[in-house]
Formats: sequence, C-alpha cells, structure tokens
Amino acid sequence: MVFNSATSASSGTLSLKQTLELVNLRLANARGARDPELALELCHDADATLCGIKGSQRRALILSKKDEDRALSDGVVTAFMDLGMLQDSLGRSDKAQASYKKAVLWGGNAEQPCPTSDFKSGKDALNTDKGQSPTLQSQPPLGSGVALLSRDFFTENVNPPAITFSPPQTDGRVDDIRQLAACLSLLQSSHSSDVILEPTARNWIQDVENDPDEQERLKALATDVVKEYVRDELKDTKAIAEVVCLAPVLEKDDFRFLLRQLYTGIDQSDLMNVPQLQGLADLIRGANPGYLDSDDLVKVLELLSARLTNIHLQSTSYIYQLTLAISHVLDSMADTKVNGLDRERLHTPLGSYLDKLKGSSDPYLVYQAAYAHQALQYVPDNDTLWEKTLRRTGNLIQGVSGLVSSAKGLDLNGFIEGLRNIQQGMAGATDVYKLVNTAYRDATSLANSGKDFLDCLKDSFSLDYKRAWYPALRGADTLIRNGQLVKFKKLICEAPCRHEPAFQWGICQRLGGIAANSLWDVNTRRSAVSFLGEIYCNDVEWGHQVDVEQWILSILMRISSLSGSVPQYAITVLEHLRTDGDAEKQAIYRSYRENDLDSCPFVVDIQSLETSTLLERVQNKPD
Repeated sequence: MVFNSATSASSGTLSLKQTLELVNLRLANARGARDPELALELCHDADATLCGIKGSQRRALILSKKDEDRALSDGVVTAFMDLGMLQDSLGRSDKAQASYKKAVLWGGNAEQPCPTSDFKSGKDALNTDKGQSPTLQSQPPLGSGVALLSRDFFTENVNPPAITFSPPQTDGRVDDIRQLAACLSLLQSSHSSDVILEPTARNWIQDVENDPDEQERLKALATDVVKEYVRDELKDTKAIAEVVCLAPVLEKDDFRFLLRQLYTGIDQSDLMNVPQLQGLADLIRGANPGYLDSDDLVKVLELLSARLTNIHLQSTSYIYQLTLAISHVLDSMADTKVNGLDRERLHTPLGSYLDKLKGSSDPYLVYQAAYAHQALQYVPDNDTLWEKTLRRTGNLIQGVSGLVSSAKGLDLNGFIEGLRNIQQGMAGATDVYKLVNTAYRDATSLANSGKDFLDCLKDSFSLDYKRAWYPALRGADTLIRNGQLVKFKKLICEAPCRHEPAFQWGICQRLGGIAANSLWDVNTRRSAVSFLGEIYCNDVEWGHQVDVEQWILSILMRISSLSGSVPQYAITVLEHLRTDGDAEKQAIYRSYRENDLDSCPFVVDIQSLETSTLLERVQNKPD
C-alpha cells in the first residue's frame, strides 16, 4: 500500500475534502490490516494528516452556517472518532482518548461520541486477540437475552418532533396548514402548556384563551378547509395531505365527515386512488380517542378487504399500498379493542388472502402482508382469546390479552416480559412448533441457519398464530412517538424476538424514519443512522440476514439523497459499509448498489406543506 505523505495534506496540495478522503482511506486500510503494527502506523499517518489542518480553518468551519462547511466539520469529527475507536481496539487507549478530545475541539459531543466505524462486523469481533480491547470480547453469545452494542446510541430521551411555532396575529392571516394545526393543537393541550410549551407558544395560548372569538375563528378555518376539500374536484395528493394534516385537531363532527368523504371516494371509484387510500390510512392513524368506533373500523376494513380480494393484474406497488392501509386499520382496531369481527365474512377470508401474498418475490410486500396478518391475529373475532388459546395450545399464555393496547402507557419491563411470555408460550405448543420449524429453537440457530428471509416471514402467516414481533413493533412506535429513545433502545436490545427478521425489518424502518425526519434533532438522527450501521455490521449480535442488510442499504441510500449534515453522515456510513465484513458481505453491498431503488417504498421525508392550496382558497374568499 502506497500513500502520499502526511505532510502533503497540510502543505496546501490537497483540499480539506481530499484530505478527509485520504484519512478515510488510511483508516479503511488500518481496519483491514492483519498486522497490528501496520494498522498502528496507518493510524499514525491519519492522525498526522488531520492534525495538519490549520487552526484558523477549523475555527472558520465550526462557525460557518453553510451546509457544505458543516458537513466537512462533521467529517473531521467522525474521522477523529473513527481513529479513536481503531486505536482503542489496538490497545492504545491513551491515543484513543487523545483522538476523542481532538474530535471535541472540532465540535464533537464530549459525552456521546458518534463515530461511523463504531459498528464492528461479526468477523472483527471474533478475530479480536486477547491483547486487544475487550469492547466485544466480553459480550454474551448470539441468542442471549440482551444485545450488547459496539457503542451506545440514544443515550437520552428527547422532545418528539414538533412543528416550529410562530403565532399568527389575532384575527390575522394563517400562513399555512401546519401553523393552523399547531394553533389548534395548542388549544387542545392548554392544560399542560407550562410543561410542554416554549415561551412564544405559552404566551400566545395565554392570550388566545382569553379571546373566545379567536378560538372560534381558528376552529372555523379548519372546518372550512374540510369543506373546501369536498368541493375540490381533483383531490390530488397535496390536497389530501393538507386536509389529513388537520386530523388530530379537528372537531369530532368534522373528523367523521372527512372520514365519510374519503371512504366514499374509495368506494365509488372504479380505479383505485392511491392518494385517497393513503389519506384514509393517515386519517385513521391521526384519530383522537373516541373519534372512531368499532363499526367505523369494521366498515373501512370490509371496504379495503373487498378491494384486496377483487384485484386483478394490479401492480405490486398498488397491492403494497392497499396492504399498508389495511395494516393501519388493523392497528387501530387492535388499539381500540374491537370485538365481534365476523369470522366467516371478514376475519378468515382476509387472513386467507394475506396468506396468499406470502408467495410474492417482493420482500417489501411480503413483510407488509405478514405485518397485516399478525395485526389481524390481535383483533379479536367472535371467539374469545382465551377459548382460542386453550383450543390451540392447551394452556393459557400470559400477557397476550391487552398487550398491544397496554403499549399506550408502556411499562417497558412488564411489556418485555409479556413479549417473552408470548414467545415462550408459542414455543411450547406442539402444533405451533411444527408450523414454524426452527423459528423458536435458540436464537443462534435462527440467525445462522441461512434460512431465507422470505421463508422466515412466511412463518408469520400460520393461521391463528401470534408472534411477539408485532406487539414489539407497536410498543416501539409508542416509545418513538413520545421521544422515549432510551427505552426504545432497550426494547430493541432486549426484546425476545430481536433475532426475528420481521422484527429487524420493522425496527430498521423506524430507525430510517427517525433519520429522515428533519423535525428530529441532529444528534438523534445521527444516532439512528449509526444504529442502522450497527445492525448491518454486527453479525455477532444481530445475525446475518441478506434481505435485512439490503433494506438497510436502501434506507441509507434514500437518506443520503437529502441535503444537510445527516445525509452527509449517511454517505460516510455507507462508505464504511462498503468495506465491512468478508468478501461475501462486501459482494452484497456491491450488487445492491447496482440495483434500482425505485421499488423501495421507504419515504425519506415528510411532505412539504409550506404552501397550502385549500387554506389559501378559504382565506381568500370574501366575507
């Protein structure tokens, strides 16, 4: 290996971007070096190159507000943290601590360092010599109760994403639909404003609470937006997104009126309208408690089920969107404890059709169908849960009843215990055990058996068979929604189903959602990106599922297409993943980079609603 001398980067012959590329090249070669002395020499060269960057350049980059400068500054922080991790793994903790301190000088976080190469492959962990760092040596074997990470993520809880609030003038024009939604949301939560609100919002709510006319004006605006949507002839994607944005803050009558409109639009359409389908699903997800009753959800499910079972030669993308909508409806039915779902008319036919989708070669569709099938199992039908359990297994399984609903106020330790009861209860049932083959043998066997991802998902379609990964993912949703990221991490690492491909797929989807959503703070988004890299690289703890790893690559590539420092960080992580693992794993990366991402259903960011067409029309109408 021949490299330019370290002094070349500091003598002005290389730009800072080129310098970082040189450093990352040296670090990559250090990670792949079999000789520890050679690895240390490469680390020394990388350190010398980084230290050659002038202090004035460092200060200018740190103070700059330009995205490209911030990305470069973040790149240097990442390089120093990567260097520190390598030095630590080579037994040079003194040099590692010095590298971490240099990262802090560049604006890194002293309490929670965020390197990119903090993910170690299973091969790296297994090949660690006794004289090297014990970072992964002391970890329990695959299949133990708790996953130990190569570094820490989500070390503190954060405020969940929120719309930046800038109050409108009293009786003044509302800027956009998100501002209207924020105003109405503040009015609904005014009883706890001293705790959850910043001064600007708190001052506004105090003024408006003494102005009933202004309150009524804002509520009337929301009602008028719903009416304007009904009058709109096109009802395009943006109009649907705009009106559905108000779902959590609408008055009950307005919400139910909008629900009927979306239902009727789908019911009366000869051709399936995907935006309306997505809008109906999002409306149901945003419903306030008490706004939906059992009959509403059953009717919507009947409509979507009829559509699903009567489709002919439809695209996989369309079937995926329809299955996704059904999943959202079933989630809501599980949450609201819908009872009396008719077995002959709906429960069994829907389950049977979802079961047929397992034959698809599209992993996105098969996962979503498996998710919907599992959600259906948690919606009680005409039989009681206990009768079905006794008939199927011969004994009661504790913690099943109400487990999904109890996630609303999640006692994490009790929740994980309930998941464990499901896992252990099902593993002990002879007939279920035959259905799923090796799925509940020890986790080492599951993760290393080489069992195809789609075959693992197909196990989830066994009729009347509940899997723990579905309520585990629902619990994860609750924790994310509340900003309880420390508990979210604990759930990922301690869930008894953490080696199941469906659970890993769903967790990666949720981590990607955090990373792509610009309403989360930067450190949280970076932690999500790092966690994705951890799952990809750390085969010792997470097993080796090719489809899950390709799903991670899809998510990171979509995130890297955005702008800002987090997408730049995702690019750096992808570069690390390119050289991770053995030749077989690197081949997965190379082959996937050649694939088309158009089929990937991962959405990289929330839809922009800065311009609100429906609201604009309402406010422009003469009094």
